[in-house]
Amino acid sequence: MAQPQLYQSYAAEKIVSFFGSPGEAQSFCNGQWLIFPKTAICFAHVGKWPEKSFFDNGSHFYWVADQPYFAPAHVLGPKGKERAIHLFASPPDSSEFLYVGELEPSYLSVAPGKGNYGMAMFALRPAVPSALWGRFGGLPLGDLDFAPVDRALESLQRPTTIEDRLGVLQQLVEFWHGPIKPEDGMSDVELAGVPLPTPLRWWYRWAGKRTEIMSGQNILYRPVDKYWELTVEGSHLYFYCENQGCYFWSTLTHGDDPPVFGRYDSTAAWEQEGVTLSEHLILACLFEAVSCHAKYGASAPLDKDKLSEITSRIPPMAIAPWRWEGSRFYAGQGAFMWATKYGYAQIGAKTEQPLQFLRPYIDDDWVYVAI
Repeated sequence: MAQPQLYQSYAAEKIVSFFGSPGEAQSFCNGQWLIFPKTAICFAHVGKWPEKSFFDNGSHFYWVADQPYFAPAHVLGPKGKERAIHLFASPPDSSEFLYVGELEPSYLSVAPGKGNYGMAMFALRPAVPSALWGRFGGLPLGDLDFAPVDRALESLQRPTTIEDRLGVLQQLVEFWHGPIKPEDGMSDVELAGVPLPTPLRWWYRWAGKRTEIMSGQNILYRPVDKYWELTVEGSHLYFYCENQGCYFWSTLTHGDDPPVFGRYDSTAAWEQEGVTLSEHLILACLFEAVSCHAKYGASAPLDKDKLSEITSRIPPMAIAPWRWEGSRFYAGQGAFMWATKYGYAQIGAKTEQPLQFLRPYIDDDWVYVAI
């Protein structure tokens, strides 16, 4: 029996013919799922969350229930291993369905919310190409020219001023998040009465309302906030923490670019991190980009030899590691990475192209792969 070709478009009737006759399949969710004895087919109308099914990153697909039903039990949990699950996705500009690849059984469901009746997340293989993803309206790529970012980060290898380092941060932010608008910053009135050293004051005035840039996996505190408010303890200003409260960072309440301090326990003594506040903000931006905003990437525990080979392609940044987990940061040619002293590494990029060099290193030990 003929098989569908990856990234080719077909009418629904043709797709069914690849796997059997319509009478052999059970139909669910108004025909969005067809269950054959050895195969499951998903016909997905892909668009933007929360009303439409969507790709969350290169290898994660969310099927969204548009009526009070849910994905059939045949594709959920251990039972989903009994069949191959094929995804055929229809972009907004087509009545046909594009063969995108195979889905792993779903082990993650999301409760009904505004605009939908719940979601099921599926791992997708292979990762959806960024150029193809663009057809589905869910991947605003923005500026892909990484050369200015590379030059900016390379400048940290030489002596720099506070203005230079804030310029590097600005270049990194706009590469990942696009232009910052005047309304993204906080006013002097909103910052009144808060003791802020120069880099934090600059950040909040420039992009303080774009909280997703610096907070997601970890948290950058805010001048006024119910849960994550800047706090002064003696001469120290709490300004950043690990998301589960396992590590805290502070700086001084004044100064052009004061040092950063860290500690694992809220009762422990502060220890110097070996970086200035502006350097820490650069690392925080990169950490959140890789952890939360990179649509393509990979992560794994790596031995020293493999890590050394990978870092020969992604050079280390000229900023001291965080004491938290001994995390060191790397960037180059559109790829970004942070790796702990224990060998765990997470690598990210805006598209799959900068990460193709990873293919020879990937095996079953990798936790996440979307390249």
